[in-house]
Amino acid sequence: MEKEKNKKEENELMDEVTIEEDNEITNELVKKTKEKLKKCEAEKREYLSGWQRTKADFINARREEEERRESFIKFSEKELILRLLDLADSFDRLFVDKKAWETIDKNWRQGVENLHSQFADILKKRKVEVIDAAGEMFNPEEHESIGEIKVDKTEKEGIVMEELRKGYKMHGAVIRPSLVKIGKL
Repeated sequence: MEKEKNKKEENELMDEVTIEEDNEITNELVKKTKEKLKKCEAEKREYLSGWQRTKADFINARREEEERRESFIKFSEKELILRLLDLADSFDRLFVDKKAWETIDKNWRQGVENLHSQFADILKKRKVEVIDAAGEMFNPEEHESIGEIKVDKTEKEGIVMEELRKGYKMHGAVIRPSLVKIGKL
């Protein structure tokens, strides 16, 4: 009996050792699995942040390209418009001398005025607008000074006293500055 008891105790001890060994193996497996999981999560975060950066870069590049395209379309006509502004200057010179204009046949005047109106509509549809200069404070972004006029009042210093050629903006950007003379004490 005692042999049996010893055998039983020995078996129980062996079971405990086996269980402890199994626990150690299991603990080691769990530890390795946790390490792999941490590594996978770190890689996942790295890939996700890389993907997010790439997506943001792509969105920004697309937006920048769209802005460039819009700008190109807006100003693609600029060269043609600049050439047409010479025609606008001719109309302005034509209408300056009221007496001479009145002596022209009425039908001719109406025809020229209709042409001028159509021309002005074309410029307006292309977002071309005249820069107001006369009486305004000199602005080097919109005006080009080609001379000075003596003035007697301090308030008139730096003011555009005479406009020699109209300036124009297209889509809010100056495409041709006004040629002006400014007041100087």
